[in-house]
Amino acid sequence: MRRYINLLVILVAVVAAIPLFYTALAADKDPGLVLKKISGNEKEIRNVKITALDNQEDNLLNRMFSITSSGSRYLGRESSFSLLDEDPDWYKQYVNQYPRFMRGKTNHGGFYEDRQMIAYADIIPQPLHRFDKELYVEVLDKKTRKTETMKRKVQGFSKQSFPSVWDVQKTGNELKVAAATDGDIRVYRVSLPDKKITGGKWITQRGQTGRMAQYTQLAETDVNKPNHILAYQEEKVDDDGSVKEMNTFIYNYHTNETKKLRLPKDISLRDSDNWKFVYNGKTVYMAITKKNGGARLLTFDGNGKLKADKTFAIKYQSTGNPIPEIKNGRLYFLIPNDSREKACLLYVFDISSGKQLYSGKVVQKGKGVKARYVEGVELTIK
Repeated sequence: MRRYINLLVILVAVVAAIPLFYTALAADKDPGLVLKKISGNEKEIRNVKITALDNQEDNLLNRMFSITSSGSRYLGRESSFSLLDEDPDWYKQYVNQYPRFMRGKTNHGGFYEDRQMIAYADIIPQPLHRFDKELYVEVLDKKTRKTETMKRKVQGFSKQSFPSVWDVQKTGNELKVAAATDGDIRVYRVSLPDKKITGGKWITQRGQTGRMAQYTQLAETDVNKPNHILAYQEEKVDDDGSVKEMNTFIYNYHTNETKKLRLPKDISLRDSDNWKFVYNGKTVYMAITKKNGGARLLTFDGNGKLKADKTFAIKYQSTGNPIPEIKNGRLYFLIPNDSREKACLLYVFDISSGKQLYSGKVVQKGKGVKARYVEGVELTIK
């Protein structure tokens, strides 16, 4: 009996290794894909990377590619799954420059940096009491390389919750640490002169209407940069899990005030799948895409007031929703696969003027080469 079990284990291992073997072989080859300019300036896409999926029906491996204006490469099986969690350049620089300080620090949202210091905050369970949580703050002096550590047991979170640090900012001689669970957000104050953690002010609370409120932080255009605000979204959900109400809020670290984003009346919750929110130090952006053509960008100030509302004329026919990204004063739209062009399309616009700066598509290099069907799934701007 043991002999048959051993044979079965070997057979399973061999079958499981076949996809990895072919993926490893493919990784050494050039997929022959490139992002080709249709119009505009190629300088606009120097820091652009498209991740695309080989979505042919007869391709059981569903290979992934990384595509830029200079060429492409296959992504290995592990790389494909870990792609979205790749460490940013500033984090890698910290690891190289401050290896001792960076030991065990993995939460990208827990860092703050200015000319004098780097601070890191995290919430960790206490070893002997797994339901008790502790706010841990460590500050590195860049000049002396000395560190200061502060700790405080956090109260108010339920035993079943898993709070995490969303953001760390500095106002005067204090650090402000925003920590959250799905249902609550709390801001702690860290006095740098006194080396003491105080506060813990709730800036949200669960709704009183019978609907559970869930909170998520909006994406930042530049992580680890000084910010005046924290932008987050509130979803009120019924017992059946359906979202009945969605609101966006801005918390100001300097005034400790929370403001609600005031959306135009023609924006409906039923189109929320086509929304993309991001924010930077003082501004919140909302990109809205329309099926089979057209886009819109709304700009809000730190008080939630609408400051600009621009439309963008882009034409496409795609089964997948366009993927918008905003960074460095640019608005990017990745069309997963246009049915007319039979390719991924990319558009780049200037946020201030609304002018189109670039358009391009993913093509197969070489003459007489049969074009493969690839579908864009991710757009990365460094």
